[in-house]
Amino acid sequence: MQFQDVDRPSLLHITKINELVKTMCLAWAAGKSDHPNHAESSYQKLVVDAVANGADELTAINAWMQQLQTAKTGAG
Repeated sequence: MQFQDVDRPSLLHITKINELVKTMCLAWAAGKSDHPNHAESSYQKLVVDAVANGADELTAINAWMQQLQTAKTGAG
C-alpha cells in the first residue's frame, strides 16, 4: 500500500481495492486448477461480471471459490 501513498486499505481508490481483491483471490486460487487461465477467466465471469450486474461481491467471491474447489476435487 505504500506505493499508493496510503497506510490502510480504506484509503485506496476503488479501482485499486478491486485490483487488490483480485490479486488476493488469484493468489489463493494458484494451483487449484489444472488450466492456468481458468481461475482468472472464471473470476472475471463469476465475480467481476456478477458484481457489475448487481450481485454482492462477497457472495460472488464465495461462489467462485466453491466452484474452483469443486472443480479441483472433481478432477481427482
